[in-house]
Amino acid sequence: MLKNFIYLDADQLDEYLSALEDGLRDNVESSTSASSSKGGSVGAKVVGIGGEAQGSAERGETETRRRSDTPASKFERLVRLASGDAEASGWVEILDPEGDLEAVGTGALIDFECEIYVPDAIRMLSDSAGALRQMSQMLPAASSMGLDIEGMPDSATLAAVTSLVDSFGAELVLVGERDDSDWRVAGRLSSKWLRGDVDGYARVIGKVSSKIRVGATKPLIALPGAALIPREQRRKMEREGPKPGEEDSWLRGPALMLDILAVYR
Repeated sequence: MLKNFIYLDADQLDEYLSALEDGLRDNVESSTSASSSKGGSVGAKVVGIGGEAQGSAERGETETRRRSDTPASKFERLVRLASGDAEASGWVEILDPEGDLEAVGTGALIDFECEIYVPDAIRMLSDSAGALRQMSQMLPAASSMGLDIEGMPDSATLAAVTSLVDSFGAELVLVGERDDSDWRVAGRLSSKWLRGDVDGYARVIGKVSSKIRVGATKPLIALPGAALIPREQRRKMEREGPKPGEEDSWLRGPALMLDILAVYR
């Protein structure tokens, strides 16, 4: 099946493939050979040493082609190798979400077909960060062109606000779910590898980074300075869960957090 990638992390792909193949290859070479016969008559046959008529001579040609090893071809190879040795690679194709997702552990590389979306709160935050960055880039040019920018925040203020928004984790977060299961999967998407809109049914390939038990919650938006908060206090915040109106930016278990490798249709 030809794949339309919505997301493909090439760095992660190289890392996994090099582990399975003991290194990476840059190019792929293939050769094809062909032979042709050339014959003729000059009024008499030339007789060889063995007494046979020598009426033709064969000529061989070899053609060598070099192809780049693209991310798409690497992904096909990774899936073939990982699924072919599931025990060594940790590969799990999710066929029964209730049973299969419950059974997988941290580090498993799962293949899950599900409905994907970006929560509204995450999408709004990401859009705001993008608009702020664009405004920061346009402000100096507008000023040099003599455009009226009175009332606009200066570059330093914009940079400070953009930094604050980024500290909340302005990257998109994918959530995947199915109607036939309470289990969900979630993971961050780097804008560097995003190729399409995150919406609708798709296959998600990712490595399990953590499991969220039934009823437990985890914020999908990173809290500014969260790394400075004592671990016990962070766990208490997660146990208490979201305040009213914040549910859209939290993930409730049972769920898996993933390091997402690929999303495709």
